[in-house]
Amino acid sequence: MLRTGLLLFFVICGKLLFCQAFQIDTFKQSVDFKKSAIKIISQIHIVGNKTTKGKIILRELTFKAGDSLLNNTLAAALTQSKKNILNTSLFNFAKLDVALIDSVHANIIIQLTERWYIFPLPIFELDDNNLNTWLETTDLSRINYGMHLTHYNFRGRKEKLILTAKYGFTERYRLRYEVPYLTKSQKLGMRLNISYNRRDEIAYNSLNNERLQFKDEKQDAYRNLSSSLTFTYRNKIFNTHSVSFNYSNHRVTDSILILNNNYLTKNDKQLEYIQFSYEFKSDKRDSRNYPLEGSFWKARLTQYGLGILSNLSLFNLDLEAKKYIELRPRLYLAGGIRAILTPNSNQPYLLRNGLGYSSFGIRSYEYYVIDGQSMGLSRAQVRFQLIQPKSIDLQGISQRFGKFHYAFYLGLFSDFAYVDDRIGYNQNRLANEIQFGHGIGLDFVSYYDIVMRAEYSFNKFGESGLFLHFVAPI
Repeated sequence: MLRTGLLLFFVICGKLLFCQAFQIDTFKQSVDFKKSAIKIISQIHIVGNKTTKGKIILRELTFKAGDSLLNNTLAAALTQSKKNILNTSLFNFAKLDVALIDSVHANIIIQLTERWYIFPLPIFELDDNNLNTWLETTDLSRINYGMHLTHYNFRGRKEKLILTAKYGFTERYRLRYEVPYLTKSQKLGMRLNISYNRRDEIAYNSLNNERLQFKDEKQDAYRNLSSSLTFTYRNKIFNTHSVSFNYSNHRVTDSILILNNNYLTKNDKQLEYIQFSYEFKSDKRDSRNYPLEGSFWKARLTQYGLGILSNLSLFNLDLEAKKYIELRPRLYLAGGIRAILTPNSNQPYLLRNGLGYSSFGIRSYEYYVIDGQSMGLSRAQVRFQLIQPKSIDLQGISQRFGKFHYAFYLGLFSDFAYVDDRIGYNQNRLANEIQFGHGIGLDFVSYYDIVMRAEYSFNKFGESGLFLHFVAPI
């Protein structure tokens, strides 16, 4: 009892001393703050980072101790730095305050609420294009199950460790380890990925813009072993360069070869190659989870096959740009374009480009796939903040989960796309002509990067439906 009382006493004293040392005086901000047009940052104090190393947080700031900033510049720097910190996906909440020492000198106080970083979660997922296509058949055999362990802030250095063991429709084992900063300058990083996959059923072609499936009752229809090593260079806060080397080995059965002799390469049931990629990314979004302001653009060059292990030689250029604008309070405009260009006409089906897989597609075409070699996709949406961001304190729950925030957005959207198919997939009627869709949607956004969308949309054929998704629309 005595120990508990003493501990409580020291905690309270510590809190009081900290508040006295760094308390923000609102009177000084209104009077002394304006006495000098320049503020010199004396020290930066971080509170709440029980796991995360301080240098990881300081890396996201647009200023450092000793900098001299104009008052207006300081306010903008604090706002941008807060966005940068939250975009690390390490914290649920961040607050940056100025504590004046005198009219010129100031301390910066960063108050953080860390997320929960270790997630040993059971896997229960649908192995289909999207939830909407699975709901057409509710085929229980297409369910995957297993265990997925992710440590998002391994060693407190923003490192990510992922271990996966998945069974069911797809069997998969995976190890992924990301080290964002290898050097003291915190510019060079590395990512390692190793995975093994096997399936007894795969899509071997498309017909009427739907996937054709084959299931082998006796053996694996498909096996894949792959590994990759990626080096990243983040010379500035918003810009990242990446260079990747990937090894892949794919095998299919004779049955797949009979159904599609160009599934891998002409009449081959095994494909082994080295892949090289370079990517430049500029990310100035206010939130990577559900952006409302800012911009994003990416350019990625990929060469499949380097003249060793196989004769495969395939080049891809992937370009993407997005823009987010606040039109007026609570009203936002979002737009994005993406183009994938492949000059090769000998593209194996396995490495085909296409729309309708995962989240890369036209809204209102959820039931279709459009295979091809090159393509372009344009999306636009006007969003109204139906319910402004609110937070709720859940009593009796850990702080990392107990402060729950959410918002709702109502949106009108329109998508356009074009897929160039020079191979001629069987009766692929949606390729080689413009496709478009439009509709209305309701988006729910919450903590831990949760986004849920319900959209009612129409395509150019007059078909309509209610569709569900779990990522941001743009």
